[in-house]
Amino acid sequence: MSTPWRDGQPAQSPRWGGAWARGGGVTLAPFSGALDAGLERALRDGVERGYEGPIPAAPPHATCMVVRAVGERVGLLVFAAGVPGPGAATVHAIAIDPDRRGNDYGTRALLAMERWLRREGVATFYGRVPRGNGRGLYFMLRAGYSPVTPPVVDGASWFLRSAEPPGK
Repeated sequence: MSTPWRDGQPAQSPRWGGAWARGGGVTLAPFSGALDAGLERALRDGVERGYEGPIPAAPPHATCMVVRAVGERVGLLVFAAGVPGPGAATVHAIAIDPDRRGNDYGTRALLAMERWLRREGVATFYGRVPRGNGRGLYFMLRAGYSPVTPPVVDGASWFLRSAEPPGK
């Protein structure tokens, strides 16, 4: 299986150069370079904790952003605008390096992405979590998303932003 991670290229880059979004002490920018061991582990944990199989490929229509905090790369955020339809966006992965977890970087990155996309006209936010990722399911609930009937039947659990985040 070919993945955009192996050659270090994002599946798609946004049209904005440099930093794409900032907020809450994190910066999102187009992903470039290779994955290090921490990001590889984070992507595998997105399937389920302890998963040792191949790193899942980013969807071909997805935008892959590096999450930076305290001057270093701490994770990846993978989302697709326009999915499952116009005015919507779907988060496919929030992968934080295991050594950097516990600092709320994932939630802050998610909120920064949502704020930016709202300015671009996106009103509906979905999250997609593989069913084996119990911590991912809990993360989406803590981030203010509610379980919904999947708009796309793909074997994953789907979530919908239940309300506007505070401080919009």
